[in-house]
Amino acid sequence: MLAPHVAAAVSPAGVSGRRAAATRADVARLAGVSTAVVSYVVNNGPRPVAATTAARVREAMDLLGYVPNASARALRRGTTELLGLVVADPLNPYFTEYTAELVKAADRAGKRLLVVDTYLDERIEAGLVDDLVSRQVDGLLFASTLTRLEEYPALRSAGIPAVLIDCPGPVPGRRTVGTDAAGAAGLLVDHLVGHGRRRIGLVVGDGGFGDPDPREQGWRRALRAAGLPEGPVVRVPWSREGGYAGGRVLLETDPHLDAVFASNDQQAIGLLRALHERGVRVPEDVAVVSFDGTRESEFCWPALTVARQPLPLLARAAIELLGEPERARGTHRQFDAELVRRSSCGCTPDRIQPARVDVITREHRRSS
Repeated sequence: MLAPHVAAAVSPAGVSGRRAAATRADVARLAGVSTAVVSYVVNNGPRPVAATTAARVREAMDLLGYVPNASARALRRGTTELLGLVVADPLNPYFTEYTAELVKAADRAGKRLLVVDTYLDERIEAGLVDDLVSRQVDGLLFASTLTRLEEYPALRSAGIPAVLIDCPGPVPGRRTVGTDAAGAAGLLVDHLVGHGRRRIGLVVGDGGFGDPDPREQGWRRALRAAGLPEGPVVRVPWSREGGYAGGRVLLETDPHLDAVFASNDQQAIGLLRALHERGVRVPEDVAVVSFDGTRESEFCWPALTVARQPLPLLARAAIELLGEPERARGTHRQFDAELVRRSSCGCTPDRIQPARVDVITREHRRSS
């Protein structure tokens, strides 16, 4: 605790009326310690500081409005403790949930995440990558189907490690993390076959990872293994609008359709609307399943049966892979999806536990 007369002597502003930026020396003088002790408190080391002394230093920092210089600390340590995340489609709930897990995983590693959105524009992405490199981030994560790392010379010359975080398969010479999308597709098709479905269509995104996309490969393999013919395929954007358009096409071209696998949740939700508008009952007439397993899939109607990606595991692996040595290039960390059974396929789902809601009635408002 600072002495009362010392605390009272601190002037919040100079002659001009604006507070002068406090320095570490100012904090040390007010707390009655050396500048080295202030540094130990700010940086949590490398030497221990007695609890009472540390409290006195922090009080002095508060009184003076002292803010440590992050750039100076980064220069001394040789690290900014910042990571960059490039997201191509921030309106997709999957990437929103993935970003939240990456923020938590970065925090556990003592890092902070700078998130930039490209909105599927290659020109914007190139400029944002250059900006992140200029900020000397310690690593870059890419959640983007646009990304061609060889096109970013600033990233290469700076020697900043990069990880592609939404890859359902390895990429030569790149650090990648992803879910076994082909295996997930097979899991969902097998589940539909178990429900007696025999004409299973596919709504798949255009311009995705690989040609064909691993989800399409898994769908085809599972149908062959079950002795079933391939159902109709529509290639549409990775969006609700794409799923809606794809659903209309499927209904017009195949009257025997009894199930559809959508390559992401957004497409599945658009597909559900197309089915509802045509009076098609889900799952009685057509069962629907999808890949991703976002929270949105749980709250649409009917709730979607999904192959859920393990986002906490993916996020932790991505952050860890950034810290691996240069020889880690070419490493792919892959995880299995989890089958979550809900009513869109005909399963009986677990009941959702409702959140507590305080309902304020008119009578209650009048009495309060």
